[in-house]
Amino acid sequence: MRDLYRSLRGMNPVPEGRPADGSRLEDLLATPRHAVAAPRPSSRPALRWWFAAAASATAAAVAFTVADPFGTASQPALAATPAPLTYHRSNRPAADALKSIADRVGRLPDDRPAVWRTEHFVCDSWSLSTRVDGVQVTSAVIPERRETWQKPDGSTRWKTRTLSPAVRNSDQRQVWEDAGAVGRSPRTASGSGGASSVSEPPPTEKGMRKWLAHGQDLGPGLLFEVVPERFQDHVFSPAQRAALLRVLADTKGVVHAGTVEDRAGRTGEAFSLTDRSGGLPGKRTLVFDPRTGNLLADEEQILNDTGKLNVEPYSVIGYVTFVTSERLA
Repeated sequence: MRDLYRSLRGMNPVPEGRPADGSRLEDLLATPRHAVAAPRPSSRPALRWWFAAAASATAAAVAFTVADPFGTASQPALAATPAPLTYHRSNRPAADALKSIADRVGRLPDDRPAVWRTEHFVCDSWSLSTRVDGVQVTSAVIPERRETWQKPDGSTRWKTRTLSPAVRNSDQRQVWEDAGAVGRSPRTASGSGGASSVSEPPPTEKGMRKWLAHGQDLGPGLLFEVVPERFQDHVFSPAQRAALLRVLADTKGVVHAGTVEDRAGRTGEAFSLTDRSGGLPGKRTLVFDPRTGNLLADEEQILNDTGKLNVEPYSVIGYVTFVTSERLA
């Protein structure tokens, strides 16, 4: 998702003198991993799927044309986006809800194997700026399933596969088909990454905050950026998850959005942050399993100012659903 934030900043830059948390994240992720004991940055494939600059809006137009492998085709002026999740609102302070989950999770036994050969992660994701085989698909939502295997030395292998395209109605389906039905057949990619030094996050709130910050100023926007990244490349113990939840509990601006059913049909507790870390006003929501403290979902929504993004106000512009996170002996 950090590539999407780069796109947002380019379309509506943060005013001069007001640094964006996302820029600090880029510094964080650009730091060589051997330079400091720190969490592992995620590795995304640069083959069939990648994040690129989001499309510009076409004012007062019904459709615009794009070049794709199927020739010139009509795509909608406003991009298709996923339906937002339905939140059951809560008036409970976020700090109270997060600390309550942390207290419960902190008492759980660590069931991870003491000796392990790989960590296995599965995530489903979509971004407004996702391309499929180099095509900016705006007429349908085409998610990706990414599966990663990571060894103790930090080396990884991964594979991705596009999931079934989603459209909201028959008219939208017709537009997608007229535009070439990009994504109808699954697209796959795979690869591997080299070994690197890794570090185990500490089980205390102070230690966890330092581990997440990686030497940066860990403001709220950066925290909401880093937490989903770390859940994509680390299997946390219950004590570590409890510490991470307490870091969120002590963060200004976090709101308890209530309970919600994620895109995988699981019920969790949602916590949101509204800010301009990406250059445009947006809301980011993290959904946690209240029993285990695992991160279930990461949702990103644009608010009333969409800048040059070709979407309706308050559209979902990206999400990650965390399907599997396990350590295998």
